[in-house]
Amino acid sequence: MQNGAMKTLLEMIVVNANRVKPITVKHSALSLILPALLCSSLLLANSLTPHAHAAGNIVKWKDDKGAIHYGDNVPAQYANTESSVINKQGITVQRNRPANHRDIVADTAKLEQDKNDKALLSAFTNANEIDLARDRNLQFDQAVIDGLLLQKNNGQKKLTKNLDFADGLTKKNKPIPAELTAEIKNNQDEVAKQNKLLNEHKAEMESKRKRFDDDKVRFIALKNKGNGL
Repeated sequence: MQNGAMKTLLEMIVVNANRVKPITVKHSALSLILPALLCSSLLLANSLTPHAHAAGNIVKWKDDKGAIHYGDNVPAQYANTESSVINKQGITVQRNRPANHRDIVADTAKLEQDKNDKALLSAFTNANEIDLARDRNLQFDQAVIDGLLLQKNNGQKKLTKNLDFADGLTKKNKPIPAELTAEIKNNQDEVAKQNKLLNEHKAEMESKRKRFDDDKVRFIALKNKGNGL
């Protein structure tokens, strides 16, 4: 029901109530329904009223060009800018300041650090356990590196053999077959690939080692802090 229709209904109820003589209805359904109807009508009318600040209050804010604006609400695009609420006497009764970006970053970092600290203390009971966990993880990485080194060495041997063969043909003034040239190229690509993978895994291994070492330092600091040292 719209505001106009609701207003008309309420006016009709008031006018009719003034025209008729008071009557007593004992235990009638009307005596139960009418109060509920009036309450429901008032609630519906209120729910259709747009939300507003306290009577007479206005909001003041600046747009992205620095121009000052006044209104009932701050537009969504300026929700994170500084604004204030002014009462009808012209007195500022509330100031809204946007959150500082640096503070937000610092708070986020602290929450992340607290979460990591809690996980660290839950995972280990002493620093030696961190060393053991580090060594177990690095063993797997070392096995991968050993396998890559073996593949690289095999590829390097094939490359050296083919290069020597090609060099012998050249010394005898014989042409190098296209198949040999292609094989040498494949050998070189394979060795380069293994070198790239080796460097990546070694860097990952060192990064992992550093993470465990940093965790160990942090763990000891947290334990000392908890012990009041």
